[in-house]
Amino acid sequence: MAKKEFTRTSFLFLLGLIVILSIVETSYAYYGEGDCAHEHEIVYIDVPIDLDANIILDGNPTETFWKKESNQKGNLVIKLSERKIGTEIPEIHDLNITFIMNDNYIYILCIWEDFTPEYEDGNFKDGLAFCWNINAPNFSAYYAQNDMNTANMGGGRVDAWRWNYDDLNSRGDVHYVLDDCFDDEGWVNPSEPGRDIQAAYNYSEKDNSYYLEIERKLITGEGFDVQFDEKKTYKFNLAIFNDNQYEDHAISWTYALDLSENNLISGYHVALISFSITLMLTIISIHISKNKIK
Repeated sequence: MAKKEFTRTSFLFLLGLIVILSIVETSYAYYGEGDCAHEHEIVYIDVPIDLDANIILDGNPTETFWKKESNQKGNLVIKLSERKIGTEIPEIHDLNITFIMNDNYIYILCIWEDFTPEYEDGNFKDGLAFCWNINAPNFSAYYAQNDMNTANMGGGRVDAWRWNYDDLNSRGDVHYVLDDCFDDEGWVNPSEPGRDIQAAYNYSEKDNSYYLEIERKLITGEGFDVQFDEKKTYKFNLAIFNDNQYEDHAISWTYALDLSENNLISGYHVALISFSITLMLTIISIHISKNKIK
């Protein structure tokens, strides 16, 4: 009888933990208010180094390095939230992303659903954007009044990569990604247009998803670009655009590529795991004590 009770208690605990995790993961994907990294910690990504990785940009992730087991630590699903208006629960989107590096390049594969693909009407387009911290001391996914500047982050620069669907680029064609920068006063105009980021996209009618492959040199030598040349963490956030522009998009919280020698685990996940273990040990201890009393 005691064994059955223990089994039932353990099952209910695990079920409750799954529910809590699903609620927390979704609710923490909402737009932040202020420095949102303080609200949910930062998710760190251990980027695999694959010296044999050599991409053929065509929007089709058929290269073997994308599927190599040792490279899967660079893969995760990032949740992006649309704007939260009042008490309305915003829609949450999933973006499957993989980061891989070799000696000279960083490769990024992005996959996300879009049921109205290849949309373009003036400035209203499908798209994806990265914001990479260069030297903002309090980098965050929060931009006050939707102004693209770092005034609320303590100044500094942010490197902005922006891919947009363009009917001039067919599926599988290699093309450049917009590479801009903003600081505490707004957008900065580099002396020459960025030509460091290349990409190619494809769209699968089977799973209604964009497939976007991105390639950029680790080091460009340009002051307006993030340079992946140090053993440290590189913070970033993402946005996806669906037939729209500017503030009408879904945005992620803050993530970071961890290129340090001692990879970190998100403080949020450490706390959650510690709490779960402590709670489980408490339940077991109570169960053992009851049996001793009997």
